[in-house]
Amino acid sequence: MALKRIGKIAGIVLVLGGISIGGLFAVGVLGVPDGGLEDNRWGEVDNESIEVLTDIYVDNPNPFGVGGDIDAEYDIYLQDTQMATGEEENLGIESGENEINLTTNLLHQNLPAWWVAHLNNDEVSELTVDATVHGSVGPFSGSPSMSHTDEIETDLEGALDEGFSSFEGTYSGTETDFRIGGTAIEPTVDVEDVTTEWGDVTENTTEIQATMTIHNPNAYPIPTPAFAGNLTFNDITMANWTADEVEVLEVQDDGLIPPGETEERTFVVGMDTQQIPHWFGSHVEQDEFTTMEVTGQFAMEVGGSELTIPENDEAITCTFDVTTSIFVDQDDGVSDEGCDVNPFEMSDGSLDDANATHEPDEEETENDGDDGLLSDGDETDSDEESDEEDESDGDSTDSDEESDEEEESEESDEEEDDDDGLLSDSGLTATT
Repeated sequence: MALKRIGKIAGIVLVLGGISIGGLFAVGVLGVPDGGLEDNRWGEVDNESIEVLTDIYVDNPNPFGVGGDIDAEYDIYLQDTQMATGEEENLGIESGENEINLTTNLLHQNLPAWWVAHLNNDEVSELTVDATVHGSVGPFSGSPSMSHTDEIETDLEGALDEGFSSFEGTYSGTETDFRIGGTAIEPTVDVEDVTTEWGDVTENTTEIQATMTIHNPNAYPIPTPAFAGNLTFNDITMANWTADEVEVLEVQDDGLIPPGETEERTFVVGMDTQQIPHWFGSHVEQDEFTTMEVTGQFAMEVGGSELTIPENDEAITCTFDVTTSIFVDQDDGVSDEGCDVNPFEMSDGSLDDANATHEPDEEETENDGDDGLLSDGDETDSDEESDEEDESDGDSTDSDEESDEEEESEESDEEEDDDDGLLSDSGLTATT
C-alpha cells in the first residue's frame, strides 16, 4: 500500500510539473511489465484427465501495482501436436516480480496423434512451451513472450528388438510314432536371427514387425511357425495377439520351409494406438516411468510332434524400464531388466488356424533321389543275384542230365555184357 501511495503522489507531482507520461517512460520511471516462463510440471492424474501446471513470472518495473490489466496465455506442443492450451485474464500484479500459476488439462484426444508423430520421427519429440503476457500501463502496452524447448527421446523399438532377439537358438520337438523311412519324426529348428521394427503407424493401430531367419536342418519340410504373445505398459495391455491374428508377409500359401533351406518370415502384430491415452496417464502418475513387458512364443507341429520356441510349452517374457523427461528432471532411456520363461499355451486349434502344422511323407524328404537310386541299386543287385541263382540252377540241371546219361550208358554196357554172357553160355557164336 505504501508503494501505491508513493506511486500516486509521484504521479501527481510529475503531472503538476508538466512532465508527460510519455516522458516518464522515456526516462525509465514507468515501464510495461515483462514476463518469462519459470516451470512446468504435472498436476493431478485420474482416468479422465491429466493436469498440466505452468508457472510464469511477470516483472512489473513500476513503483505501483497494476490491477486487472494483465492477461497470460500459453501452449504446449509435443512434436508439433498441441498437448495443452490455457489462459488467465484480468490478472493483477504488484510492483516487482510476480509469479502466476496456470492450470489446464492435457488434451487426451491428441495423444494418439502425438504417438504417430513421435514414432514416425524415430521416437524423437520436440517439446515446446510458449507463454505470452499481455500487459498495459496507461496508454502503453506490451506482449512479451517466452518459449522453452527440449527434446524427448525413447527407444521402444530397440527394447522390442532386444526382447524378441531372445528367441535366437536351436529348438527340438518331441519324438512321435510318426515315421519316415523307419525313422521317428523329431523336428529341429534353428532360429538364426530375429529383428523387430515399427511397421505402419496410425491413430488406430501400430504395427510391430518381427522378422525371423529360420533354418530347417531336417530331411523334410517344416511349416512357418505360429506366433502368439502380448505387450503391456505398466500392466496395461497394449497388444494381445493370437496365432490366427498374426499376418505373415510375403509367404506362399503353404508356407513350408524346404529341408536344408534358410528363409525369412516377417510376422506383423497389431497394437491398439487408442490405448496410448490410458497408458500415458499411468506413465505420468509414476513420474514418467513405465515398466514394459513383452511376451511371445513360436510354435509348430510336424508329424504330430509339437515344437515350441522356447521349448516345453513356455514363452519368453522380457522386461524393460522406460523413462522420459517431458516435465520430470531425469534422463530419457530404456533399460533392460532381463528375460525369463513362463508357462504359455496357445489356444486350441490355433496351430491349424495359422497353418503351422505339416505331416511330411516319403516324397518330400531331402534324400528322395538318393533313396531312389539306392532302392534301384538294391533291386538290380537282387535281380543279378536271382539270375545267378537261375544260372546255378541251370548248371545243376545240366549236371543232373549228364549224370543221368552216364548212368544210362553204364546200364547199356551192363546189358551188353549180360548178352555176351548169355551167348557164351549157350555155346553159340555170333555171326555177322
